[in-house]
Amino acid sequence: MNLLFFGSSTRQLFGAYHAPPATVAGRGAAVLCAPWGPEYLVAHRILRRLATRLSDSGYHVLRFDYYGTGDSGGAREEGDLASWCEDAAAAIDELRDMSGFPTVAVFGIRLGAVVGWRLAQRRPDVHTVVMWDPVASGTRYVQELLSAQTEIDRWSLSPRRPRRATDGPLDVLGFPLTREMRQSIERVSADEFGRAAGARVHLFYSTELPEQTPMHAALTSAGTSFQVEMMPGQTPWREDEAVGASGLPLQVFEKMVELLP
Repeated sequence: MNLLFFGSSTRQLFGAYHAPPATVAGRGAAVLCAPWGPEYLVAHRILRRLATRLSDSGYHVLRFDYYGTGDSGGAREEGDLASWCEDAAAAIDELRDMSGFPTVAVFGIRLGAVVGWRLAQRRPDVHTVVMWDPVASGTRYVQELLSAQTEIDRWSLSPRRPRRATDGPLDVLGFPLTREMRQSIERVSADEFGRAAGARVHLFYSTELPEQTPMHAALTSAGTSFQVEMMPGQTPWREDEAVGASGLPLQVFEKMVELLP
């Protein structure tokens, strides 16, 4: 694993590049797109293990932090889904240069899956997109975040503090949710999956969600072929399921590697 910074001088991004072992023939290249907020923290371990499994199978892999997150430049209040797509596009360009492969697969978890899907729509060099529990209703997703914060506040023994500074971002589960970020998330809906994409699409679900049916209908109406895999309970980016070795969804990793060309 090699650590690096890439991107422009004004938008420095941090990445971790996993090259295949010298004894394994290169199969391709893959970029991993992380989720947001507490899911980002918990998913870090999963993305690292997925990157290792992919590289062991012959893939060149790049994990990266969006601008304003992790070890990338920028403040936590900077960024929204649109700028995240720009960051992921820069990651694709960087990985193509490093690996020598002209096309890539993109993996995304939750909001990271939305980023991956948008790249697959816009870039012919994305040949496969793998989405793990994709957010297909941004409004519902934001409400779940706010409900979780309300429940924490309800049972907290500490005095409740204001969740928003004057004209500032809303503090949700320890992360600043700016107006721009919230609006960009709430615009996500099943309808956007009705735009055609030439990439192969693989969907992994830990549970059935109300948005799945309209999302699948939108994919079908656009003529996008897709494959669905149900993996009940495989949601290790949730903190209560990520403890110990049992929190690693090894069967999901193997299935993902098996599906790749």
